[in-house]
Amino acid sequence: DGAGHFEFEQVPFGTYRIRAAGPAGLVTEQEVRIASGDVVVAPMSLRPAAEQQVVVQGRRALAPAPARVPSSVATLDREQIEELPRGGTQSVNEILATQPGFVYDSFGNLFARGNHANIQYQLDGVPLPDSVSGLFGGFLSPKLIDGMEVLTGGLGVEYGERLAAVVNLNSRRPPEEGEGQIEMQAGSYATLNPSLLYGKQMGAWSVLAGGSYRTTDRALDPAVPDVVQHAGGDEERAFLKVEYGTSDRTHVTLLGAYAHNFYRIPIDTTVAPLDPSLPNGGRNPDQYGNDPPPFFPSDTNQTENEHDGFALLSIRHDFDPRTSLRVALSYRHSYGFLFGDAQHSLGPSQDPCSTDDAGNTTCATASDVTRTADHLVGYAEQLWRVGEDHVVKLGGQVDELFATTDYTAYARSDALQGPDPALTVRGSDTSHATTGGAYLEDRATFGRVVVTGGVRFDFQRVAFVGNPETAFDVGFGPRLGIAYSISNDTVVHAFAGLLWQPPPVLDSPAAARILGLVPPGTAVTYDLKPEKDRYAEVGIESRVLPELTLKLTGWGKLSDDQLDDVGVGSTNLISPYNFREGRAGGIEASAILVLGRRFQAFANGTLQKAMGRGIESAQYLFGPADLANDGWQFLDHDQRWKASAGATFKESGW
Repeated sequence: DGAGHFEFEQVPFGTYRIRAAGPAGLVTEQEVRIASGDVVVAPMSLRPAAEQQVVVQGRRALAPAPARVPSSVATLDREQIEELPRGGTQSVNEILATQPGFVYDSFGNLFARGNHANIQYQLDGVPLPDSVSGLFGGFLSPKLIDGMEVLTGGLGVEYGERLAAVVNLNSRRPPEEGEGQIEMQAGSYATLNPSLLYGKQMGAWSVLAGGSYRTTDRALDPAVPDVVQHAGGDEERAFLKVEYGTSDRTHVTLLGAYAHNFYRIPIDTTVAPLDPSLPNGGRNPDQYGNDPPPFFPSDTNQTENEHDGFALLSIRHDFDPRTSLRVALSYRHSYGFLFGDAQHSLGPSQDPCSTDDAGNTTCATASDVTRTADHLVGYAEQLWRVGEDHVVKLGGQVDELFATTDYTAYARSDALQGPDPALTVRGSDTSHATTGGAYLEDRATFGRVVVTGGVRFDFQRVAFVGNPETAFDVGFGPRLGIAYSISNDTVVHAFAGLLWQPPPVLDSPAAARILGLVPPGTAVTYDLKPEKDRYAEVGIESRVLPELTLKLTGWGKLSDDQLDDVGVGSTNLISPYNFREGRAGGIEASAILVLGRRFQAFANGTLQKAMGRGIESAQYLFGPADLANDGWQFLDHDQRWKASAGATFKESGW
């Protein structure tokens, strides 16, 4: 306006440099960092020439200032990602493991705040559909990413379904002059990792393409760390993004991504064949009382083969600087094939069949399991700026899932010293699920206070072919968050709300088929329930020195129908079930240190506990003792404490 007041609406999160120029060559610049939903005020002054002094100075590198949002949020731009060990060649999950509250396991899974996986990913503001759960490799290449924002708590109503954490990704935008990169990394265990990237703007068009390949003898960590056998694998990634600006107000994005992974499943070679002359056949519990792992002959060649393809069409239209509409349609096909290698795993050295006192005979089994999932997702969001203090969002999403689990179950014959063809059974579980939600949110700014509140409605309908029963569940969740800026360098926040998280549909029959817990040809009972959480958190973040930012957050939740998972052998397959109730809580602390432009460091620490009691669904996964136990039990994904740290030093340039 005439007073020199400028507003930039609907700016994606990230770091920006604002430059103001006036007559007579007057220029001033300022760097700002913006989080999603953040309101940043950047005062700038252009003094008349008579008052101006010519000063030449370099920009001082500062630790990040806290965002004025009622959430636990951290941001990483492309430069910070490249400065991490292995830079842009590591997976998105490995990058997330550097953030507070995240734990990364040997299968590439992430555990966030007492949750196994259950993380929601968004790309350029559009939610990404889920893949077949239990796939080892993430399908997004960090080469595609310009920056990432990680929200581990205080999630507004615009986020639904997967609520352990939300990862917002801004895709990379190439410059007009174009950019390209070819990189090769090599390491221990015969690891090779070449990658390439090219992008360019051509008028209203923008194209970005890239790919990578990784091969190693230790793709998955073995059960015994010192014995690296049959643990290799290969990973391929490719992506293509095309953008077209039909006008200053309308932008169209088309994105395609593909990933292929092949892994050899590690086996525990320390478990010897059954020896009847020894107590328990030589199979004794470990020092903690855990049962020994299952025995597999040394020539067993179990593998996992995965394919993941994704396509996204997104259109954004700005009606005016204060009103916008985004609509998107996406499709994702994911495939996973677990090869049980029955010929070798049930071979001559496998344990013979056994008969209990009741006359029941049990023989070793193996399974080949194929899982496919096709997601078709529609998404829309309308945004209005109302007056000077309110931003209103209205949106919704519908996800149609068509999933199939095909299985072949083998049983060993002592007479044949291998799988018995007469006992081999094949079958299929086909499911269809519709999951959706709608929300209304208002973000209000009152001076130093930002209030975000809203309501969300969710639903899920699940049906299995051949099973007349269907499951239909709904959830309603109000949420409220408040952030208060004590100063420009210190922000406190608080959040409370009701969260609703549906179970993963496809995972339900997989473990039952692999472990032979449900007789082949018999339908797997689907009785999973959505988890309902009463969640709250408080936190403070402060740039205590220009070079040092500290953050402390405490959180807790009480749950009904607490979701948990049980693992399947040495694979990454999991099967969900519900506890009747659950509880979880923790404290997170982090620090970021920036000394000039040469040195940056971070440190994170987390203490937490997650428990449940009263197994109430998927009871075929458990024995009588587990079902009778009504006491509090630690969840499968509980991580009691975690710490991480890292530092980067550049040889030149302050």
